Amino acid sequence: MAPIPMETTINGSPEQVFDIITQVRFWPQWHVLTRAVTGTVQRPFLPGDEFTEFIRTAEGSRELTWQVAAYERAKHVTIELVGTPGSISYTFEQVPDGTLFRRIVNGGGSQESRAATPETEAQSVANLKALVEDVLAHEKKGPVFP
Repeated sequence: MAPIPMETTINGSPEQVFDIITQVRFWPQWHVLTRAVTGTVQRPFLPGDEFTEFIRTAEGSRELTWQVAAYERAKHVTIELVGTPGSISYTFEQVPDGTLFRRIVNGGGSQESRAATPETEAQSVANLKALVEDVLAHEKKGPVFP
């Protein structure tokens, strides 16, 4: 499978964007294939973290175990599939309008990772941008008390 690169500019600092995007608990809310996640999911990635993603494909449900392989907070992170070729890389770059976020899915030819297509990735990255900007907008407003 050829790598699938996507990018978008997100209204927020690289640190803010990184801290939301790398919390796996949000994946089911933005990635169109992800149904559930387990493992280290309640905080931003750290080197060596492992988690499992449950995805829906045309062939049925699949379970993907990921591990954080490369890490530089708010700049770059790569997660790799455990036991089979495949990776996802994220980069975060400060730009005038916020953070230029790049996501590259490299399936490596495994059956499970081929579920990602340019269409699923484009929709997922659009969903991700909306989610991150919504979370950051709510953080700026603070809690609402009756």
